[in-house]
This record gives sequence, C-alpha cells and structure tokens, in this order.
Amino acid sequence: MNLRRRPSRLPRLARRLRRSGAALLGTAALLTAGAAGAEPATLNWRLPLPAGPGWRVVDLREGQGVRHEEYIPRGQGLEDYRDRLLVQRFADQGMSPEAYLGHIASGLAAHCSPFTTSGLTSGEREGLPHATRTAYCGRFGTRDYGYVVAQKVIRDGDHLFVVEREWRLPPFGVDADGLARLDLGSPADSDALKRDIRATVRWLVEQVHPGAPPPAIEPPRRRR
Repeated sequence: MNLRRRPSRLPRLARRLRRSGAALLGTAALLTAGAAGAEPATLNWRLPLPAGPGWRVVDLREGQGVRHEEYIPRGQGLEDYRDRLLVQRFADQGMSPEAYLGHIASGLAAHCSPFTTSGLTSGEREGLPHATRTAYCGRFGTRDYGYVVAQKVIRDGDHLFVVEREWRLPPFGVDADGLARLDLGSPADSDALKRDIRATVRWLVEQVHPGAPPPAIEPPRRRR
C-alpha cells in the first residue's frame, strides 16, 4: 500500500503522543506516516466492554481507513485517569499481530525502566490471525507513574484491529524472574489489581473476536 505523508497531521499527533504516554506509542508512529486517500470505509467490530465500572467514550474518530475509540470509566478524568480502553483499526503496513506487539514493546522499552512482558499467545480464528500480550512499564520516563498494558491484535486482510486495556499506576519494580511487583500500598488493593489484569487477559483471549457491526457510538460532546 502506498502511503502519502501528510505533514499537517504531525504536530497534532506529536502533542497527543506526549500527553497520552504509553497507549499511543507505536500506533501514533504508524498513523503519522499518513493515510491513503482511497481507503475503503473502516470495518466495524462488536466489542463487549470488560466488566467493572461503566465506561464512557472520550474520543471517537473514523476516516481514511483509520478508526480510533478511547474510553475511560465514569468518575475518572481525562488527565488523572487510572484505567483506559483503546480500540483502533488501521493499515497493517506489512506487520503480523506478533510483529505489531513487538513494535509496541520496543517503543515502550525505550521509555520505561524497568520493562517486561508476559503471556504472549497467538492463534487463528475464522481465518484471522491474532496475538495477545501484556506489557509492564515500571516507570514511564521521568514521570511519577508506570503502566500495565494488555493488548490483543487481530489481522483482518491488510488491516490490524487492536484492543488495548491500560492501567496507569504508581511506579513499580520487576524482579529477577521478570515478574512485575505491583504494590498499591495495601495487599487488598494489590490483589484486586492483579485479579483485574487476569480477568482482562481472559476477556481479550476469550471474548474479543470479529463480530457483527456494533451500534453507533455518539462522539463525546465538547465542553463549553
């Protein structure tokens, strides 16, 4: 696929990457390469949102072969969220699901210390290859937080469909065996977080699959 560079998009995406941190590393780099002018309409997928707090859409964009949906729980703010859900579909630029996860991991590893991954699984369903993995970013650059990012990637023709669940957490360490030491201050909170991560990975593996078009999502309203 021949991609056309659109310089006018670079400043906006660069600012968004700096604000958003882990969730758009790598994906933003792909989008800044530009979008083909003759792309067909984006395919829609039915995505059962994970259990837990009610999710609200805070960003929704679609066009030129790219679809971007972003959710945070009700009660959490855009600047101080802990939980985020990202759904995207875009041209694969020749990458398999495993290669895309490796691309994201490389981008995170360059900004995170310590950094580790776990749970890489891959397979095929209804003729579409997929892969799932969880990344642990102990501290993002010099900021006072790190990330846990669970992702599933499905390749659909020459597009990738990416579902990402992100937790923004206080800085944490990684032990000698490569296991993240997630400590939220109390054993109960830490155990609840670990259960949430495990449940999310099961949700990605068992429930996030191709499906019928979802109902239309109303774009977030601008605040006056």
